[in-house]
Amino acid sequence: MSTLREGNNKKKKTVIDDHQSKPISWQERKCLADQEEDALHKDIQHLTAWTNMIEGMDDKELREYLENRPEALKTTKIPKTNCNHNPKQKKVVSKSKSSTSSGIMASVWKFHKEEDDQQK
Repeated sequence: MSTLREGNNKKKKTVIDDHQSKPISWQERKCLADQEEDALHKDIQHLTAWTNMIEGMDDKELREYLENRPEALKTTKIPKTNCNHNPKQKKVVSKSKSSTSSGIMASVWKFHKEEDDQQK
């Protein structure tokens, strides 16, 4: 089977030969599946034994276990960063009003202020 692919204005020709890979017989597949099943059973037994051991511990034993557990089982701690002390933090600046709208508002306020003064 051959396919012609075009990408980024370059033409590539890929030839795939269906007869290169040797098919696996069902006996070999069954053997592989059995091996995987055995490995899964061992993992399940190991996990069950570990959970039973943990459930059987009291608080003091659990604390000692956590302090002395192997490096492979330790989780990595990610330090928290304080956002307030970040020097690269950008401050949000609000948009300033255009000078035209400020001038209009100043006139309106002045007009209302004069009107209020006249009524008193």
